[in-house]
Amino acid sequence: MIEKEAIDHIKITTDLKAYIEQTTGSTLKKNGKGYVCKCPFPDHEDKTPSFIITPQENLWNCFGCGRGGDIFEFDQQYLNLDFKASIKKHDITPSKKTAVKRKKDPEINLTPGHIKLFNRVIEFYHAAFAEDDRARLYLHTRGITDKSLFADYQIGFSNGTLLNVLPEDKKIIKQLKEIGILSTKGKEHFYGCVTFPLYDMDGNPLGMYGRKIGSMTKGANHLYLPRGREGIFNRQAVKHHKDIILTESIIDSLTLINWGIKNTIPCYGTNGLTESHIKLLSQNKVETVYICFDADDAGKKAAEKIQKTLESTHSKPYCVGLPKGQDINDFFLLTANPKQEFETLIALADPEKTVKKEKTLRVIKMDFGFTVTLDNRKYEVRGITQKGTKLKATVKGIDNKKRMHVDTVDFYSARSRSYLIKGLSNLFGKDENVITQDMTRLLEQAEQYRVADQDKKTATAMTGRDKTQALKFLKNPDMFEEILTDFETLGYTGEEMNKLLCYVASISRKMENPLSVMIQSRSAAGKSYLQDTVLSLVPKEDCTKYTRLTDQALFYTGKDSLKHKILAIEELDGMNGAIYSIRSIQSSKEISIAYTGKNSTTGEQKTMENKVEGPLMVFITTTQVDIDGETASRFVFISIDESEEMTKKVLVKQRQTHTMQGMLNKLKSEGIIKKHHNANRLLKPLCVFNPYAELLTFTSKSLRVRRDHTKYLNLILAVAYLFQYQRKIYTMKFNSKTIEYINVTLDDIGKANTIANYVLGRSLDELSPSSRKLLILIKDMCKKAKANYHFNRRQIREYSGWSDFQVRTHIRQLEDLEYIYSVMGKRGKEYVYELIYNGEGDDGQPFLIGLTEIKQLKEKAKKAGINNEG
Repeated sequence: MIEKEAIDHIKITTDLKAYIEQTTGSTLKKNGKGYVCKCPFPDHEDKTPSFIITPQENLWNCFGCGRGGDIFEFDQQYLNLDFKASIKKHDITPSKKTAVKRKKDPEINLTPGHIKLFNRVIEFYHAAFAEDDRARLYLHTRGITDKSLFADYQIGFSNGTLLNVLPEDKKIIKQLKEIGILSTKGKEHFYGCVTFPLYDMDGNPLGMYGRKIGSMTKGANHLYLPRGREGIFNRQAVKHHKDIILTESIIDSLTLINWGIKNTIPCYGTNGLTESHIKLLSQNKVETVYICFDADDAGKKAAEKIQKTLESTHSKPYCVGLPKGQDINDFFLLTANPKQEFETLIALADPEKTVKKEKTLRVIKMDFGFTVTLDNRKYEVRGITQKGTKLKATVKGIDNKKRMHVDTVDFYSARSRSYLIKGLSNLFGKDENVITQDMTRLLEQAEQYRVADQDKKTATAMTGRDKTQALKFLKNPDMFEEILTDFETLGYTGEEMNKLLCYVASISRKMENPLSVMIQSRSAAGKSYLQDTVLSLVPKEDCTKYTRLTDQALFYTGKDSLKHKILAIEELDGMNGAIYSIRSIQSSKEISIAYTGKNSTTGEQKTMENKVEGPLMVFITTTQVDIDGETASRFVFISIDESEEMTKKVLVKQRQTHTMQGMLNKLKSEGIIKKHHNANRLLKPLCVFNPYAELLTFTSKSLRVRRDHTKYLNLILAVAYLFQYQRKIYTMKFNSKTIEYINVTLDDIGKANTIANYVLGRSLDELSPSSRKLLILIKDMCKKAKANYHFNRRQIREYSGWSDFQVRTHIRQLEDLEYIYSVMGKRGKEYVYELIYNGEGDDGQPFLIGLTEIKQLKEKAKKAGINNEG
């Protein structure tokens, strides 16, 4: 009998690199503290080197085909030798040792100094991830877009900048090499990789995983520290869950977490279940482990091997099957409703949790609500009402023996649903998981019923008196004043221009090019209150508000569900990856997604498409200061007045709500809201043309105006559209179609200019006192000179008597805020400026440089022969 000591001796002392090179003819190249080459197995066409030897552990592994192990497993898999033949090949006896020896690196135990330095590297890589878009965009292509995950898991990016900031301290360099962050040659081990730190249960970093992106580096796509695969990713999952999903890779686990499935821990490849994993699951008494590896041969074999390993532990292991050829990340990217489908796969893997396949869902709509039948379980849902954040109904469960359980439930309350689920579970004798799925279907049907019911009601709810009041409002020449008065009655004081802009923008949803608004202010400033007040004046059937949107949520809302509607988001952070689909539908007026689904007749897999059409108005609030340019270009930005004077007005208004006047305003609110809802419904789908468009002016001295100019023009059209009942309606025929339209009037442009000056313009109060004084001096200097006067800093010094330092300091602010424009000065040439400012804003009010005053526009129109009476 061969002693275990002799076998272990061969495993430990054989130079695995030399043995594999000699056996396969491959050349292994140094890579950090390991060696790498293309996989030598003939059935694996390895395009990039993915076969790695880790000398410290004397193990080999291929991240491409999933094979790996020690020297004996190499013999068995590459040479097709059984274990006995492999032992014989190495001529093992207790006293005999293999001729080829390897040098064993001394094992480094991380000291507190190492750990402190390791944490600093993790922080540096995380900062690089935030600043360098390449790693984040890579994760976005994998469907991982939740920004909170990036911070929670300290995801980083090794982009080569670490070496630029390291001090010339030999001790630090030595420690970084000992940790494995730097190679023996002083290069970054993870260069070109998205990095994922791995921790022990005390939160100390033990290891790191790197996933190469693009073509930044050569060698393996998957890297670990040369010290080995130590530490656990998402270790805290075992503290909160007794069921754990074990995945093949960190990307797979991160995909689940991104979708809200947080009870997951990754292995490190097909051979990546470590002793630390087993110890973690055992010590925390995890009851069930679902092993979900890639649906290829290597993944299936590895999952079965791990299942056998875990059978001897406290946990019950089950293998979860994915569609052929897919990993978890593929599954979530390619599947419609992936979370629900994945949960079904989990249930199918566990006999104790397997949900019997239901018969086709049968829904019958009734006058009182609807009925749903699932197997022998029948539900009647009555009295569906929605108010604010509550969706209430009375649910009656009826079994096949005509026994009943009746209760009233708020579908949007988890606690309320749980009470009903328990009662129905007892009635039907079914597991609560089954009834929970039933409840999800009832919730979906209740939401659809409310939408259909609301649409039906709004078509017939307007009485003659209601219509008269709404038309009176729409025909009021002082409509803006009435809107502001109504806002005051509803409890929102001040912010006149912001209120008018938001109201006009909400109306613009009915047009082909709606205005989208983002309210940007600090917490507690009142941005959500402004959003809610504006939305209260919009019919419910035309508005959808969400707290959070998942990446692909909009693709499954229904083809016309967003068309000419308002999509309101409480906070920009809640949009996550959905911001890309929102930007697309804003620009292209539609979005579409292709996914794999089943043919309802044949059951075969086929490519299916969901298309959602716009246009729509998007209404968002945010506390973020820096918004990326792609998003910013599609919104009009407003901010809330945070001055002490405004705060005093708000406090007065709050106190008023506790008086008799406050109670009267509350009683009036219902009638005001109803009036605005009806006015919205009476607006006709007309075209709006601006006969003055070519006579308008707008500053062209900065790139920002390219996006602001379009917003300004659309604002004019939206104002005219709102006043359509005070305009003459024209008709024209085109290709047998009759088109109704109205023309913009000078009064419409005047109203739009007032709003634009406030929203898109600036205030002289932005300038420091010295910069403002310099601006006035420059204006006086230009006024005395000829037209189109260009000047330099020397001329400013001579005219003002200011020093060069003073002029340099304050002219920079004037240039940054676009009061003056630098027309020369590049590549060492003299700086020459042109004054853009024309003297606006002396009264302290905001202004937009370059707008034509209505009086001048009227004269231009007269010369051009434009005589539009509206």
